[in-house]
Amino acid sequence: MTTSLIPMLQLLEESRDELVAFRLAGSVDRHDYDVMLPILEEKIKQHGKIRVYAELHEAEEIALQALWEDLRFDFRHASDFSRVALVGNRHWLDWFTVMASPFTTAKVKYFEPTDRDKALDWVRSEDE
Repeated sequence: MTTSLIPMLQLLEESRDELVAFRLAGSVDRHDYDVMLPILEEKIKQHGKIRVYAELHEAEEIALQALWEDLRFDFRHASDFSRVALVGNRHWLDWFTVMASPFTTAKVKYFEPTDRDKALDWVRSEDE
């Protein structure tokens, strides 16, 4: 078995102002969550409501389910997100966006990897 030198969690250059953009790859674990949460909390403190763009590349379903379990218990920020764009090539990510809806006032939308630019445009937009 080979090990990847690519970070499992990577902050993307599109992150600026109230937008937090990141890429998750491979196995997502508690460490990734512990790195991501302070970034989100700092942006919320600076901007109030924030936007999140997340690329999920070959993320393992079980690890994402574990991450979801952690995130859904963090209700104190449920109203601090205005939009969340999830980009990935797995059909269950669409399900994930539906499941997240009751736990946040954010608009959550799933995009295919080929629609990366559309996802970034959408998450930055003010349109309803």
